Amino acid sequence: MVKVISQETFDGVVKENMEEFEMELAEAVEDAKEQFEKQGINLSNIVISEKGSQVVVEAVQALFKDLAPVDLVEQLKTIRECCKDNLAQRVLATNNGAYSVLVKLAKTSPEKVDVLKTLSAVMDTNPDHLEMQGVRLLNSLLDEHHSGAVAQAALDLTLTCCVRHEANRVALVASGLLDKLGMLVEKEAEREVVIRVCRVWIALVQDDDVRVPFGKAHDTARNIVENYDALKVLTKSLTTFSTDLEVLNLCLAALASLSVRNEYCQEVVDEGGLQFLHDILIKHTEEVALVTRSLTLLKVLAGNDRVKGDVGKSGGIPLVVAAVNKHMAKPATVEAGCGAITAITLREPDNSKQVMECDGATTITTAMEIHMKHTKVQGAAAAAIRNIVSRDTELSQAFIDRRAEDLLNEALSHHGDKIGDTLRSALRDLGLKVELQERWVGDAIKIRPVFEESPENLENES
Repeated sequence: MVKVISQETFDGVVKENMEEFEMELAEAVEDAKEQFEKQGINLSNIVISEKGSQVVVEAVQALFKDLAPVDLVEQLKTIRECCKDNLAQRVLATNNGAYSVLVKLAKTSPEKVDVLKTLSAVMDTNPDHLEMQGVRLLNSLLDEHHSGAVAQAALDLTLTCCVRHEANRVALVASGLLDKLGMLVEKEAEREVVIRVCRVWIALVQDDDVRVPFGKAHDTARNIVENYDALKVLTKSLTTFSTDLEVLNLCLAALASLSVRNEYCQEVVDEGGLQFLHDILIKHTEEVALVTRSLTLLKVLAGNDRVKGDVGKSGGIPLVVAAVNKHMAKPATVEAGCGAITAITLREPDNSKQVMECDGATTITTAMEIHMKHTKVQGAAAAAIRNIVSRDTELSQAFIDRRAEDLLNEALSHHGDKIGDTLRSALRDLGLKVELQERWVGDAIKIRPVFEESPENLENES
């Protein structure tokens, strides 16, 4: 069991060191830290600073007073600096009333942008304090401000509240937040707003809160797509901001997150999304992040069988193989590329032949050889091999000639506990020897070879 202490206990030991042993503050803090760590105390929730824990507390308490604008901005800056990289400082600030006073100031203070930025800093990875008052604040700010610094700060705060917090996401969606986000990008939205709306949309459809067994990510994605034309907005933004790499990356990520149904994948293609991906893989080959996003989206879209055929007919397969070869040293790009090949070749023998004509066997086996320690790369490459050869065994020889058996067995030795089934399925479909594992052999329970009614049952019946 993890042992923890309160901030007051830690500060008491620091004070004792200073008073009884005449230590300087920095020395007293360091000595207290060493004492507790030797006792096995987890100090991750404690503010350990040479300035002490009172800096952020005093700055928060000052916000409850009627401050001049200059003093208010100074105190807000102090809080942001304390909370920027320290979760313990954020928790300490909220425990001393930072959330409530900042929400109040966001409604009344002319320094709204600074207040919202401070509130975001305080709630970063600490969003549990959001309640209906804060939800209503976000809705009212986005209703009044469709562009500019206030809208950007409000969207940043919304994102902070959504990340890994399903309850906040549900509350925000139920409050009508999606209407506000839809209005922000309904017409020609400014660049910064598009970026932030994409981030919020992505956060709203994640299933990343370990405290919730079943989230509403899929329902929210359907709501965003069907009621706010999100896919059309995003594909249009790809054209509008075709030279802006940051916007392109976020639009591609948002499309991948929202294309959760077969018809959505087809809609993206119908709106020109597939052609745009091809253009990126041709014109932006040096941009690793953008290429990786494109391959990830291509994998998602290829979940639609019709799109698989479109990729093969439109010349997309050579572009995917070329992208993997170009960035072979980047495991994330290689994983995304192998994942795209896996999706494109599933139940598509013609696409599998195209991959092999592009020397895909060399590309995939080289990826396995270079990234042997990367579990996800090995899993994606093995899945790609399996899908390519499963419906055309004649394609197996090219992989066998390039040591696929040795590579798959080596991957099994490294990653068998995580992706063993995928690796074995690749060996099986290549027609190679597979070491299958018996999950259960019944040693603990003696099973009778023939069925006979037990004497006990006969006695009970009589």
